[in-house]
Amino acid sequence: MNTRLLEHIIVISEEKSLSKAADRLLVSQPALSQQLKRLETELDAKLFYREKNRLLLTDAGKIYVNGARSALNIYDRAMEEIKQLRRSSQTQITLVYNRGLLPNFSSSLLPAFHTKHRDIFLDIIDGNASIAKNYLTGGMADMAIMATGELSHSMLEYLPLRDDEMALALPSAHPLAETFRQKGVDLSLLSGQPFIFNQDGSYLHTFERRILTAARVSPNVLCEGGGLAAVRHMVANKKGAAFLPRSMDRNGDGCSFFSLSPPAVFHVVIAYHKSTVLTGPMRDLIMLLLETYGEK
Repeated sequence: MNTRLLEHIIVISEEKSLSKAADRLLVSQPALSQQLKRLETELDAKLFYREKNRLLLTDAGKIYVNGARSALNIYDRAMEEIKQLRRSSQTQITLVYNRGLLPNFSSSLLPAFHTKHRDIFLDIIDGNASIAKNYLTGGMADMAIMATGELSHSMLEYLPLRDDEMALALPSAHPLAETFRQKGVDLSLLSGQPFIFNQDGSYLHTFERRILTAARVSPNVLCEGGGLAAVRHMVANKKGAAFLPRSMDRNGDGCSFFSLSPPAVFHVVIAYHKSTVLTGPMRDLIMLLLETYGEK
């Protein structure tokens, strides 16, 4: 698309002078004047009228300039998306995800992806939902896997992967473990007990705070973990209780999981910016994620 004429008419309207517009555009004034005359002849309409040595837009001129600006904006966005597509389709996909939400990612999904796309480097960044949103909206990542309470966002596209459950995790030898196993969870019994919170700023941290506030429970906050795996490790080593996704429940390793009543459900989604054009490798990665971690 030749955008030069559109740009020239916009500059004339801004400078209100052919000579000033010609200087700004680094073209000769006669050449610019000829361009304007040819365009007005083609449109059969005057775009400018002269008043006190200034060129002002006619009604037709206002319509043309507004349309020119819109066309240039669309053109610029399209060019940027094409550049983005070219970059992402060449060598790399950057994925942000919370490792606790995708167990065995490295051993189960990565080999399958690299079998299909040996020339694509999958750049993995471990991060919670807050980090993922910042990377996606800032153009620093292509996709993310994250926890959320909503399935819509103003700037991001959410593709549901599965629903998960926020469960209470206790050391298997905790005095309340057998009671909760037989009678169900009573969060009030955890008031004052050591509690390990999820990472501050994460969706899961906000979610667990909401659960405890609704139950009117004030635990003794031991610390805020650096990630889901770190929190789980501390629970298994008898440091305290925590809330963790049910998908992290693995028997026989010193950590017992208990469902809340009613269940505290959240969504795990595949997220990408709404302006992203999905490449073939990105679509294949999404399909593998759905096959490996989606609802069965």
